[in-house]
Amino acid sequence: MIRLRRAGRENAIIEAIRALDARGHYRMHTRGEICRKMGIKSTSRVRDILNEMYESGQLVRAATELDGYADEVNIYGIPVYVQTALPADHEIVINGVSCRISEGWN
Repeated sequence: MIRLRRAGRENAIIEAIRALDARGHYRMHTRGEICRKMGIKSTSRVRDILNEMYESGQLVRAATELDGYADEVNIYGIPVYVQTALPADHEIVINGVSCRISEGWN
C-alpha cells in the first residue's frame, strides 16, 4: 500500500468499510477484514486509529464474541444518521414572526 499520512489512512479506512458494505453481507467489520481490504497488515497502529475514529464519532464500534477467538473482537462500521421528524405543532420564529409548520404545509 502507498504510504499515507494519518488523514489519508482514515479516508482509506472509510473507503474500505464502504467497499465491504457494498458487498451486501454485513454492515460491521473486524479490523482484519478492513486491513485485508486496504491491502495492509493488521497492526496495533490500525487498532489505535480505528479506536480514535470511534471516539471522534466517525465510526461505530461493538464488541462481540466470535467462535474460535478467546477474547472479544471489536467490529466497526460507518454510523447511519436518521433525521427525526418535528412535532406537528412545532413553532418557528423568523424575524419575530411566529409560524407554525402545520398551518401552511399540506
